[in-house]
Amino acid sequence: MKCLVLLILSFIAQQTFAQDINYVKTYHPLINKAEILVIDGKYKDALDQYQKAFSLAKGYMKDYFNAAVCATYIGDATNTYKYLIEVAAKGISLDFIKNETAFMGIQQDPNWRNFEKEYLVKKREFEQKIDKSLKEKLAKIVDRDQWFRVRDAVAFADTIVKIDKQNATELDYLIARYGFPNEDVIGSGESGIPVIQYPFYTIIRRQTIDKQTINFSNHLMNAVRDGKVSPHTATHIMATINGNDEFFARHVFKILTDESLAMQGKSFASKLNKWVFRQIEKVDEQRINELRLQNGMETLADYRKKILFSMNDNRFLFPYGSYVGMWSVNDPNIAADYLEGTVILE
Repeated sequence: MKCLVLLILSFIAQQTFAQDINYVKTYHPLINKAEILVIDGKYKDALDQYQKAFSLAKGYMKDYFNAAVCATYIGDATNTYKYLIEVAAKGISLDFIKNETAFMGIQQDPNWRNFEKEYLVKKREFEQKIDKSLKEKLAKIVDRDQWFRVRDAVAFADTIVKIDKQNATELDYLIARYGFPNEDVIGSGESGIPVIQYPFYTIIRRQTIDKQTINFSNHLMNAVRDGKVSPHTATHIMATINGNDEFFARHVFKILTDESLAMQGKSFASKLNKWVFRQIEKVDEQRINELRLQNGMETLADYRKKILFSMNDNRFLFPYGSYVGMWSVNDPNIAADYLEGTVILE
C-alpha cells in the first residue's frame, strides 16, 4: 500500500512538472539554435540541441523529424530510428517517411524492416487515442465557414457574418473545454501528410478588429507557452486579428506583377517578383528582436535565414516559408509604396 501511495504521488508530481513547462523559455530557444545549425550544415551540433530540447519537454513533430534527418546525415541510425518513431506517434504515415530524400539511403539498412513494423504499430496506437470527437467538431466548424463562401460570398454576406460569430463562439468554447487543439490531440497531418496550418486557424483569422466577436490572442499565447502551437504561427495569426504585426511575423514578402513593362525604369523595378524585407532602424530592430526572443522566437536576421532556407531546401520540415506574404500589384504607385525601403532577400 505504501509503495502504491508513493507511486501515485510520483505520478502526480510528474504531471504537475509537465504542466509547469514553459516552452517559450525552455524549448523554443534550443530549437531555434538547432535550426540555425541545420542551415549552416552542422548536423551533429544541431542534433545535440534537439536532444537538449527533447530532454526538457515533449517535442513537436517537425522537430523530431528534423532531428532524425540530422542523425541520418551523421550516420547515427540509432537516433534516426528513435526520432522517426516519435514522428509515428504524431500520426505521420510511413509512406511519407519512405519518400523523403533524407531517408532513402537508410532503407537499405538490415534493421529497416523491423523499424517499419514498429513504426506502423506506433502510428496505430496514436490513431486509437486521437480525439475523434474534437476533430469532428472542428471539421464541422470549418465546413460551415466555407459553405456559403464557396457558393456566393457577396450574396450571402449577412449570413456569413452570423456564421463567423457562431464559429468563433463555438471554437472559444471548445478551447475552454478541451484546451487548444494540437498535434498530440488531433494529429499533425491529414492522411498521414504533415500539416503546417490547421484548417481551424482560419476561424481565428476571421476575427479581425473590424468584425471581432472573440479575440483569440490570449488563447494563442497560452498555447505557445504550453507547447500547443509554435510562437511563429501564433504571432502570424495575431498580426491578422489585431491589425498590428508587432513581432514582424510578416517580415518577408513578394510583390507580384504582370505589368513589368509598365514598371520598367522605376526605382523599385529590380525588386518586383522577388522576396524582399523592409529595412528598419537599428534601434527598432533591436527592440523587435528583444520582443521576439522573449516570446520564443529568433532575431529577425535568423528569421530571414530560416525563411530563405525553407524555400530552397525541402529535406527538412521548416514551416517558415508559409509565413511570407505575396500580393499581386499592377499599379506602379502602389508597388512603389510596398517596396520603398526594402531589400532583396539573398
